[in-house]
Amino acid sequence: MASGSLLRQLQGHTDRVESVAFSPDGGTVASGSSDNTVRLWDVASDSSLRQLHGHTHSVDSVAFSPDGKTVVSGSRDNTLRLWDVASGSLLLQLQGHTGSVVFSPDGKTVVSGSRDNTLRLWDVASGSLLLQLQGHTDRVESVAFSPDGRTVVFWSKDKTVRLWDVATGSELRRLKGHTESVKRVAFSPDGKFLLSGSDVTRLWEL
Repeated sequence: MASGSLLRQLQGHTDRVESVAFSPDGGTVASGSSDNTVRLWDVASDSSLRQLHGHTHSVDSVAFSPDGKTVVSGSRDNTLRLWDVASGSLLLQLQGHTGSVVFSPDGKTVVSGSRDNTLRLWDVASGSLLLQLQGHTDRVESVAFSPDGRTVVFWSKDKTVRLWDVATGSELRRLKGHTESVKRVAFSPDGKFLLSGSDVTRLWEL
């Protein structure tokens, strides 16, 4: 970060890389690819730790659990898969959704945004569907939890950003102003601000 020089290049996927994520301790990188696989990489040695097979279509999103022991992957094969980082074994498969995935701050819930314009919250322990949120008129591009885990935000190709209460499933706020599809959002560490990226980057006071 200080010099801007390239530290290392991780090679092995046979098609384009769609998503990457650091583990909480910064020692491992997960990558999802159009070659239908997830790879785990050791940052210090540049080596591939393991390759996770099972998806039958492009892996569009990957995310680590807060304790770094689990990786969740979202694929265009309409499944979400939870993997054990240490062994590479499949822990859980969730059917019926595709696209962006993220863990809640306590690691008990996975939220996914999909091309069917909905967002779903899943219980990690049982694999059951806890909540489905609807309202967008185009596909959900990505999702994020607030730092306190009480609010989830998702953004869509319909050019809006929406915030939802996790406990009740009610819509808290709708942020409008972008003139193009909203691709990414991020909470500030204290949860008081939100950044959204589209044709321009906007900073919202929540």
